Amino acid sequence: MEGILKRKISIFRGYQDRWFVLTDDGLMKQYEKKPSNASQEAKWETNIMLADINKKKDGLRFNIYSNNGQSIKFKAQSDDEREKWIECFKKCNSLNAEDDKDVCASDQEGTYDGPEPKQGTRKRKESDADILETFKEMTISKKKKDYLMVAAIDFGSAYSGCAFSTKNSFMKNPLDIFMIALDQQGNAPFKVPTVLLLNPDKKFVAFGHKAEDQYTDLLEKTPDEAHKWYYFSRFKMQLYNNMKLKKSMTIKDITGKKEMKAVDVFAFCIEYIWNTLFRRVKELITNLNEENVHLVLTVPAIWSEDARQFMIEAAKKAGIDGERLTLALEPEAAAFCCKSDETQRRASRPVGNIGSFDTGARFLVVDLGGGTVDITSNEILESGQLKEIHSASGGPWGGNTINTRIWKLLRGIFGDKVVTKFIAEHRDDYLELARRVELKKRTVTSDGKITLEIERSLIIEAQNFNPDIIAEEYKDKVKLIRNKLIFSTDVVLQIFKDGIDKIITYVQDLLDQPETKGVSTLLLVGGYAACDLLKDAMKTKFNQLTVICPLDPDLAVLKGAVIMGHMDTAIVGRIAKWHYGIAVLPGPGPSTSTKEEFHTIIRKGQSIKVNAVVTGYDFPIKFNKEEAVIQIYASDEEDPPKVISQDNCRTIGHIRIKLPKSRREARLKIGISTSETEFKVVARDEHTGKCFEWVCSFLN
Repeated sequence: MEGILKRKISIFRGYQDRWFVLTDDGLMKQYEKKPSNASQEAKWETNIMLADINKKKDGLRFNIYSNNGQSIKFKAQSDDEREKWIECFKKCNSLNAEDDKDVCASDQEGTYDGPEPKQGTRKRKESDADILETFKEMTISKKKKDYLMVAAIDFGSAYSGCAFSTKNSFMKNPLDIFMIALDQQGNAPFKVPTVLLLNPDKKFVAFGHKAEDQYTDLLEKTPDEAHKWYYFSRFKMQLYNNMKLKKSMTIKDITGKKEMKAVDVFAFCIEYIWNTLFRRVKELITNLNEENVHLVLTVPAIWSEDARQFMIEAAKKAGIDGERLTLALEPEAAAFCCKSDETQRRASRPVGNIGSFDTGARFLVVDLGGGTVDITSNEILESGQLKEIHSASGGPWGGNTINTRIWKLLRGIFGDKVVTKFIAEHRDDYLELARRVELKKRTVTSDGKITLEIERSLIIEAQNFNPDIIAEEYKDKVKLIRNKLIFSTDVVLQIFKDGIDKIITYVQDLLDQPETKGVSTLLLVGGYAACDLLKDAMKTKFNQLTVICPLDPDLAVLKGAVIMGHMDTAIVGRIAKWHYGIAVLPGPGPSTSTKEEFHTIIRKGQSIKVNAVVTGYDFPIKFNKEEAVIQIYASDEEDPPKVISQDNCRTIGHIRIKLPKSRREARLKIGISTSETEFKVVARDEHTGKCFEWVCSFLN
């Protein structure tokens, strides 16, 4: 069957007409318009065999959930048309089930006399080596093969930015990267605040400085109307703080009274940045299509699997096809930027940090972001790729903690009630002061001097509450001259001390681990790394190491993400952070335990080769069972637990594999591999030889 269907393209663009062709073997192909000939290449395709179909009550919409994890939203022209498409989908599935029965019957006779298996299937009798090769073929990522350009989005807690480079320019010079100015305001033209403004109908209005300015303007001119709008800022950390993420998770806007689905908030931001980037690129390369661009989205290395998958879901909702999207861990991206920078400098003149990025060199990347401090430990291989030598770690000690401490200090100086009233009634002035605090934090030098300009409205509110304006206990610590608040050195150092001490202690603990023996270099990157007070403290403490901080530390992650996007496999090995396992029923023997056993698939501290099948498992499937659901557990115990319990492990995700109905009991052979940032699964029906691909789901 073929014809026009409306497909949900993105959160901005909504449903749009596309021409679809459904082949007899279950392949759904998408074209911009009706293809002129049968050989015309499709813009997008997916296999809908064994897909779930969900009809909406409006008589037009229906969703397809494919067996490899894709979710596609359609809208037909009429109820009759919708039923025709759904019947075709069901027919494909029934044909697939009949093929399965035929193969099973052949197996019972001990022979296979049917047609050659289709792609993704194998004959019944195979060696273990052949099966392993099948798993490798299906699990190893095939992204990045047909692109002309790589683009990257660094989605930060405080600031965000984007950049790109073409494949040709990368081959000549990896650092030939074009930075996109999302707007022309502020002191950091290539990074803008991660701030989103939506109207009362939850429609996109602005992002970045423009969102700040428009919301401020609304507050000044029509404050009653402004409070109906949605203003989101510093919301990324909620993915780190939330231990049980769900797709339905909601977040509140700045007022604390309005909320909406978090995935929509993230999707609005990602799509705005992507659209701005692509429009700029089209000005340079007019014949470029979105399908020609591979996109890299940065995430903190210490994020959990569900937080990473949340970002993938948000990107898909923003219209980014999963086949041309990869995630890059922020510190690792920064490492590639610094490595390329030193390589370039060595080529022009023999100076620089000699040995820091030679083959075999070991280093820590300390990514000092707004929300988190993210640390990875890596070794450089002869190929130029990185190998992780200690699992990624860190904590919530980013630059935003300094903002929090400054605001706490302001509440002490002027009074808690005064500042609360100032924020509620003078929100435009509050936003301006918040901007100023963010910029001042980054420019604090080792002498600890800060002079902060205070809004007149805050001074008036403080004067109404206290004629002396400044609380008695702070009169020796700060001075107010006109509208300038001058902090004493002791006060400033105290603001920074706790956070800096935590970072230094954590880095030292990492360096004391046997796995990090031989580390000779610290790379300091991220916006918070621009703070001289922090930088000097790190250099003083770790004076036996080479401490590197690039000239633009806040851009290192973004540039490095572009570089990683051009590489087939930038990271070749990782270290497992936890024990990963699946639940199995107790085996035969004297044990009387009724608890499910923890079958370890990956051990804590185990070196995992990227894009390799790391484990396998066989288990039976009962008669006529249409799907297999396997729960994935993680444990932080010293040794893998023997049984599943709430005390020693937690559920982190599941593998759901749709299967054709079988006339008898079947056995599945499961192969699990890791890409650079996620688990992938292939299940093989031992009776039919058919293989089914899936990605582990970490979101409910």
